[in-house]
Amino acid sequence: MSARTRRVCGSVVLAAVVAWAQGARALGGELLAQPAPQHDDRPVQLLSWVVETPSTPPTTTAGAAQAPTAPQVPATAHPTATQETPAAPTAAKPGDSGQPASIRLDSAKPIAPTAEPQPLAPAEIEATSFNGVTPGISSPADVQKAWGQPKQSRKQGKQLLELYAVKPFSHVEVSYQADKVAAVVIRLEHPLAADALAAQLELAKLQPVLVSNDLGEILGQAYPERGVLLSFASASGPGKTSNMVTSIVLEPLTADPFVLRSETNLDTRPAFSLHDADQALKLQPNSARAHWLRSRALAMLGDYDKALQAAAAAVRFEPGDCRYLLTHARALAQAGYVRDAISAAEKALAASQPRPHVRARTLCLLGDLKASSNPPDFKKAGEFHTQAIQAAETLVASRHPAIRIAAKEALLDARLGMAHDLAWGEHKDQAADDMLAKAAALADDLVEHEAGSPQCRFHVASRALAADVGLHGKLDPTPWVNLAVRAGDALIDGAAEAERKSQVQWEVAMALYDGLQVFQMRSEQAAALKFGELAISYLEKSGRQKQSPAAAYISGRLYFRVGAIFARRDNNHNAAVVWFEKAVPLLGQSPPPDVLASLGGLGETFVSMAVSYWEVGNRQRGLALTQHGTDLMESAVKRGSLPKSVLAIPYANLAAMQRALGDNQQAARLEEMASRVRENKVR
Repeated sequence: MSARTRRVCGSVVLAAVVAWAQGARALGGELLAQPAPQHDDRPVQLLSWVVETPSTPPTTTAGAAQAPTAPQVPATAHPTATQETPAAPTAAKPGDSGQPASIRLDSAKPIAPTAEPQPLAPAEIEATSFNGVTPGISSPADVQKAWGQPKQSRKQGKQLLELYAVKPFSHVEVSYQADKVAAVVIRLEHPLAADALAAQLELAKLQPVLVSNDLGEILGQAYPERGVLLSFASASGPGKTSNMVTSIVLEPLTADPFVLRSETNLDTRPAFSLHDADQALKLQPNSARAHWLRSRALAMLGDYDKALQAAAAAVRFEPGDCRYLLTHARALAQAGYVRDAISAAEKALAASQPRPHVRARTLCLLGDLKASSNPPDFKKAGEFHTQAIQAAETLVASRHPAIRIAAKEALLDARLGMAHDLAWGEHKDQAADDMLAKAAALADDLVEHEAGSPQCRFHVASRALAADVGLHGKLDPTPWVNLAVRAGDALIDGAAEAERKSQVQWEVAMALYDGLQVFQMRSEQAAALKFGELAISYLEKSGRQKQSPAAAYISGRLYFRVGAIFARRDNNHNAAVVWFEKAVPLLGQSPPPDVLASLGGLGETFVSMAVSYWEVGNRQRGLALTQHGTDLMESAVKRGSLPKSVLAIPYANLAAMQRALGDNQQAARLEEMASRVRENKVR
């Protein structure tokens, strides 16, 4: 992809020629010691948009044309991939895009804010120039040829700074690095509405990203595809924006604004986030942060194998960063490598001392991994989750939003993990219920006071239902299934991408599947059927039944459980077979690795479904399914994961079927096998 050049013409007629407000702010660094009013010739310092947060150390972008203070990605991005990456865009030459477009702001028609734009798709990259000067390309000689002699010129370290008057702008600041323009800062003499100015500059069709500092103060709005930043006047408080532009900043195209926008959109638009991470890697292939965000976006989209590759790349480029080590550990677990994930998480924990909120998250992950090991170690899991709770609780009052919110999210996960340990390990229903209540209250706090997503509430509901499965239905699942549906629907309705909507639909289906199991444990078959059918509705809308062996298996189990309600509760085998027809092809595939230890249960499922096929007159199908289920159960007996006594039922079923089909010799042999199994059980 080649980068073209888009020009911003200097023939702009401003709405008013007045001195702009004092106190213009630098984005992460010094700007002007005191903003200069019109015709003031004092030396100035150039605007940079480094945004350093406690969780994000400064990094630099490779490339000779980069400004000394390159754009950095804040850990608190404000709301608004594999290792191979394409070649970087080539630089454009000044004037490649033809004649400059004339942008005119009519003083008789004041600029008014426009409607809030809808999320926009990725756009083509075009470097921006101003009156024949292009950051990253133009030299000092090029600038003087286009604009004449500077009003002021001075050195700041090794960096050359110049001040120009380019009509109608009295203050246009230029900095150079490696004999190329590193940044152009156009000071507006009168603040203008950001959305209207963006429309005038032909930026309205681009998706911007807000730039914040570590205290959550919104400092400006960047357009990654153009290398443009609109610097805002001060707002009334953190998380708020004046939406009034005081400066226009042009810089070379770099990876950093794409990384920032990738992080900003990660939770709501993972496919768009993935695109931006890929674009960042075209510009800077060794960007560990871009690989890290790419991994997280891929995981949200359910592509765990590629997510693992991207996480490994992030660790390869920055092996000491505890955030990247933590994501690598999580990616290993999602890909099914639990032992390797524990080892990676231990490395992340050792590197997390300088970042206590990351340490809390790492302790929580170690607890989750211990609880999901084979066999699970719920005691050790509880110890890790307790440490995670203690570590996170010391940070939830931090004045830094990046740390405070991360700590609250870690505390939420740790409490849910502890509820799981109490439910599955110690079967303490009251203690688990109390922990779930605390988690629910924290989720409400995140949504109501930290601009959190409904994902927080859905996360609590889904984990609560999973814990109730471990408690064998001792807790009433009704409030949790209802919350899962409400929060899940809010996430689905708010999803801007089909991929994200599909992922949430799948997650809601899985939460309701747990609810189905709990209702069955409580012998509440009507509720089990209601939420089982609702789970299937979400499942089929997601279209993910065959995405992987694990997805196929769990989808088949869901269809089976709904069909089994009709068979066992109503003796309605015709209705049951309708669901079993969907279950059999999915369960008949090669099972995922974690199911191999429970092949006996899968075999019992086939034997159970076979009865309904037999009862509706499809005898050959019934016989074949019974034989297949028996084979799986015998394999489980040989593995030692199933007692031999359970073979009595499938042997007896096979005997009855063979006798009904006229094969008395085979029936007698099977009856003898069933009898021997029962006798051994009695002994």
